Formats: sequence, structure tokens, C-alpha cells
Amino acid sequence: MDQNKFDMLKTELLLTQQQMDKYDQLSTTIKTWAVTLWVASSGWALQTDKKTIFVLGIMLVVVFWFFDGLNKTFRTNYKKRRDEVVEILREFFNDGKVNKDVQTPQLPAYNLQGLFENTIAPHISIPYLFFIIVSIVLLFI
Repeated sequence: MDQNKFDMLKTELLLTQQQMDKYDQLSTTIKTWAVTLWVASSGWALQTDKKTIFVLGIMLVVVFWFFDGLNKTFRTNYKKRRDEVVEILREFFNDGKVNKDVQTPQLPAYNLQGLFENTIAPHISIPYLFFIIVSIVLLFI
């Protein structure tokens, strides 16, 4: 394997992992804002006795849920490429050879394929569904 290609693969591995870490941090930020705004809107609704404000809270949760699913989709795109690079490097360390067709760098484009699946994945959807259900219960009490 050409040393330059090997170095580029190592760098690409680092870059893809760093990008995944950024998306993980962004997911935490999205969830934090969702909780903060949901609690604020729910508190406002309870304090003012305007039950329709719970609908605002539900809409906020849905918007943040969508953005969290979108974020997860982008992260998944980088994870696929990171896993490809790991496999290429594994082959190199096992056999000392790499397929001549390997291209690097090949950072992923933003692909929205899988957005729906990522949005309804349990680890994404359960917290948001909880807030929506609580809002609906409080709306009709």
C-alpha cells in the first residue's frame, strides 16, 4: 500500500470519528433544548390555565424530534464510512494488502435515506413520545 494512501486512510478515520462525536454532542444539545422548552411551555400552561399551550409544547417536541432524527441520519452516514475505513485498515494489517480500487478520502455526502427509520428508532423516539403523552394527558385533565 502506498504510504500516502495509508496516511490518508488514518486521517479519514480520525475525521469521520470526530464528525460522529460532533453529531453525538449535537444530539445532546437538541435533547436538552427539547426538555427545556417543553418544561417551560408546560409550566406556562399550568400557571396560566391555558390548556392550549400544551399543544405548543407538543409541536416543540415534534420539531426537536425531527431534528434529532435528522442528526442521527447524518451521523449514520459518517458511521458507515468510518466502518468501511476500519475494514480497509484491518485488511491491510492482516494481509499487508489493500484493494487497488480503494478511494480515500471519500467523506459521505448528506444522504437523507433512512431518516424515517432513524426518527422512529426507540432510542430516539421514546423520550419524545413520553413528552407528547404527558402533554396530551395534561391537556385533557
